[in-house]
Amino acid sequence: MSDASTPRSSSRRLGRRRVVAGLSGAAAAAVAAPALAQFRFGFGGSDSDSGSGLNLDLGRILKGAQDLFKGLSLGEDDEIRIGNQLFGRLVDKSGGAYGNAKAQAGLRRFAEPLIATSGRTGLPWEVVLVNDNTLNAWALPGGKIAVNKGILRYTADEAELAAVLSHEIGHAELSHGIKQMRSDSFQKGLTAIGREAITAEMGGSDAFMTDKLIDALEAPLFDMVTSGYSRGAEREADQHILTVFGRTGHDPARAANFFKTLLKVTPRDTEATNSLFSTHPDTAERIEKIETAARDMPAPGSPPPTDGFAAAKKSFPTRRRFRKRG
Repeated sequence: MSDASTPRSSSRRLGRRRVVAGLSGAAAAAVAAPALAQFRFGFGGSDSDSGSGLNLDLGRILKGAQDLFKGLSLGEDDEIRIGNQLFGRLVDKSGGAYGNAKAQAGLRRFAEPLIATSGRTGLPWEVVLVNDNTLNAWALPGGKIAVNKGILRYTADEAELAAVLSHEIGHAELSHGIKQMRSDSFQKGLTAIGREAITAEMGGSDAFMTDKLIDALEAPLFDMVTSGYSRGAEREADQHILTVFGRTGHDPARAANFFKTLLKVTPRDTEATNSLFSTHPDTAERIEKIETAARDMPAPGSPPPTDGFAAAKKSFPTRRRFRKRG
C-alpha cells in the first residue's frame, strides 16, 4: 500500500488545505497601498533556480502576507513564462500593436544589433511598437520590450532611439522585474484580492509560476513596468545604455540626449513616473551620471548599424523643435 493512501497522509493533506485557507484569509485582510501612477502625457497624431520546484518559506507569508516572494528562488524559466504569457495582454492594455507593418519591421531590425549585445541568449526577445502617443517604453521579464509610437516623434536620431531601447534591454538583461517582485513596494501595491489569489496559488501548487499565478500578477506587473522600476534599477538600466553603445559603436556622448528631451516636454510639477522619466530633479541627476560615465569611454571607431531606423521613423517625423541641425 502506498503512503498516499494512509490515514497519516490524509491528515497531512487536510492540514495543508487548512494552511492554504489560512494564508488566503491573511492575504485578504492585508491593506494595500495604491499602485504607482502611470505617467500619461499625450501628444496627439497618428537568480539560479529554474523555477520548476517550490522553495517557499511559509512563515513569512503567514505574517500578513507581506513577503510573498522573498522566500522564492526564481530563474530564467520563470521570467520567460511571465513574458510569454503576459506580453500580448499588456500590449493590448497599452493600446495594441501599431498597425503599420513596415514601422514594426523597421523597429525590430533597428533593435536587433542592440539585443545582440546581450549575454542572455536564452531569452525569446521581442520588440513591439505600441499604438500609444505617450512618451514611454517598457520591458517585461523574459526579454519583451514595448515602445510607444509617441517615442518616435521625439527621437531625433539613431542614438536617441538606441538609448531608449538599450535602457529597456537593460531591465530584461538585469532581471529587474523578478528583483522588484521581491521588493516591499511591489508587495504593498497588491490589492487584498490580488494577495489572496497569489497566496492561495503559491500554497496550493508544487510549481511556483503557474498560469493562474501569472494571471493574478497581470495587473500589478502592468503597473510596475509602465510606471517604472525602482530608482536603483532605473539607474542601472541607464548605465546599460553605455554598455550597449560600447559594443555597437553608438556615440556615448549622445547617450543622454533623449532624457534631456523628456525634461523639456514634461511639466516641471509632474510627480508621476514611467520607465524613462522619474521627476525633474532625479532625471537631471540621471543625465549627469550618464554623461559622467560617458566621458571615460572612447569615441566610436566605426558607424553603428542603423538598419530599420528610417522605416520606423517614416510615419513619425521628429517634432520640429527637437530636430537636430547642422
